[in-house]
Amino acid sequence: MGELKHCYKCMEEFEENFDVCPNCGYDSSTPNNPMYITPGTLLREKYLCGILLDFNGEGATYTGKDITTGRKIRIREYMPINLCTRVNNRSAISVNYNNLAKYKAFMAEYTELNKSLARIRDNPNIPEVIDMFAENNTTYTIFEHVDGVKMLDYLKENAGELSWDQVSRIFPPLFTTIGILHNAGIIHRAISPDTVYINDKGELKLCGFSVSSVRTVNAGLEYELFKGYAAPEQYSASSNSRQGTWTDVYGISALLYRALTGCMPVDSVSRLKHDDLHEPYILDSRIPSHVSGVIMKGMDLSGKDRIQTITELVTKLFEQPSDDDDTATTDISAAAEIFREEQERARRENEIAAGRPVQRQRPPQRRNPQQRPPQRNPQQRRREPERRRREDMNYRYERVSTADKIKAPIIIGVLFVAILALLGVFIYTAINPVKEAEDPRKKRPTSSSVSDNVIEEDATIDMNNIEMPSLIGRFYEQTAEKWSEYFKLDPVYEYNDSYDIDIIYEQEIEEGTRISQGTVIEVKVSKGKLSAFIPDFEGLSVAQYKLRLEKAGIPKDNYELMEAKNGYGNPDSIVEIKIDDEKVTPGSLYSNKDGKKLIIYYISDKTQSYTTYSYYNYTTTASNNSTTEQQYTYVPVYTTQAQVTEAPATQPPVVTEPPTQAPPPVVTDPPAPPVVTDPPAPPVVDSGVE
Repeated sequence: MGELKHCYKCMEEFEENFDVCPNCGYDSSTPNNPMYITPGTLLREKYLCGILLDFNGEGATYTGKDITTGRKIRIREYMPINLCTRVNNRSAISVNYNNLAKYKAFMAEYTELNKSLARIRDNPNIPEVIDMFAENNTTYTIFEHVDGVKMLDYLKENAGELSWDQVSRIFPPLFTTIGILHNAGIIHRAISPDTVYINDKGELKLCGFSVSSVRTVNAGLEYELFKGYAAPEQYSASSNSRQGTWTDVYGISALLYRALTGCMPVDSVSRLKHDDLHEPYILDSRIPSHVSGVIMKGMDLSGKDRIQTITELVTKLFEQPSDDDDTATTDISAAAEIFREEQERARRENEIAAGRPVQRQRPPQRRNPQQRPPQRNPQQRRREPERRRREDMNYRYERVSTADKIKAPIIIGVLFVAILALLGVFIYTAINPVKEAEDPRKKRPTSSSVSDNVIEEDATIDMNNIEMPSLIGRFYEQTAEKWSEYFKLDPVYEYNDSYDIDIIYEQEIEEGTRISQGTVIEVKVSKGKLSAFIPDFEGLSVAQYKLRLEKAGIPKDNYELMEAKNGYGNPDSIVEIKIDDEKVTPGSLYSNKDGKKLIIYYISDKTQSYTTYSYYNYTTTASNNSTTEQQYTYVPVYTTQAQVTEAPATQPPVVTEPPTQAPPPVVTDPPAPPVVTDPPAPPVVDSGVE
């Protein structure tokens, strides 16, 4: 067996001479988005980073493995894509100076959120925070690997919905966890079928934690809201739209609505215009009416009129109305009691961890079924048999009528006859195998079985039941990759003053429309602003000025860099800008739409300015001894030429001592030269430099 390598998707090891993982089918030659960490990168010398799983306005999540323990993990990287970028061919993140303050502020909030999650130890319903560290100019959080599937996929595999009996069994631990998070000051803001996972044991796990600005529209980061599950207050960043525990109450109520009815709730923005959300029991009569009413109260559009806490929600969901209408007492179910006990235990643990004295709360008083209710007079007791004879149509399952008693043996008899019929068909098939082989068409029944119908329904959901999301305000490249498995985007680039470069500002298919998988959707992407002011280049390198141009709103297609043939300055610096061979000054208004390029002249780091010397001479003859004298005069000539070797920074030429070659002869006591009027121009002697 040869050497082993890791699959960057499932993180299992397989032989190095294979390109496709035999465990999950991942092809190691799959290209990687350069905006995110390259698979195979080692963080902190122990965490092996795999493929990108998901990303939003806060950061990205990758598969991973702790190579020291062999444990599978998930790596969360803080990387707000509208504030920073990845350095080419490196793992480091580059932050523009103008965004540095925001970048640090949101990173502090991100760090504090994950520290708070790390303090909630040994909770099986949220991913465990294993480690947190700073590297590559950002912060990483290491979470445990999450087993299981998203609740959305689980519902699709189970006829699209769950019964109230199933919900009341598997959801109480999730309710408890949300209550614990609220006690720790953490509001999730994204409870939905996409952030709740369920494993093979039927245990729920809440994921998808992000800073509040990602879960609120126009709060500083590219937002990510789950349509149908986001509360109305999340669609506005104004001070009037206060968020709190009631925001999560909306999300968990919407999740219950989806799980019980099989239908996604109408999104809160549409409901604000026209609220046509049907109550759950109208869509499915098997849902208890009091549960239906509580869910609708938990999805109230007004935050202050909505159920305020998860404790209140659970109490109302699991309370059983008393038969005696005059008594206000209720019997709390076992699930609600477990929830209260877990809440009390978590509260005590938090107080112990914070060093505060533990204050025990008195448990709720339960009514003894054998004890007579207080304040009941004889007249009320006489009316009691009449009240108990009333039958609530919404709770028929609590009483057994005569008709119900007759139904049971009839159903058993019908089932017995059906079993005999199936047995007869089986025997007939076993006796006549040759006939079936001769006519294969008889093997296919004329009507589809139940399992066949389920498969066809799933295929329809997968291919033709995709709901079109809102793409407005999102970066094109990241959005196209995120939704590539569901539909394709066809970009049309145009200038737009209202949106930054590479931001989608219009989509062909409206949000909420049902589309088929693989549909090609035309989107309009901003090329930048229609016009922009040319920024100043003084003191900037070429790379720095390119960033300045992009920040000003001038895309890279609208300018061209050209090496200056003449000029003085530091290497890698800008010396001049022209349009149509005419010089322009910084601060001038430039039109992106005209199509005229900015020509930016710069000094290359291989350009050197240096000085050469030329000289001429003239000859004079003395009248007394016929002595000849040569007089040399040096003229500096400044030349800028490209050199093979790298040159130092050039400066304006300074006249220094002339070169030592061809020095003038030394003459002792030369006679005074005669005065010549209007002498001929002396010839220029070549200095030897071309």
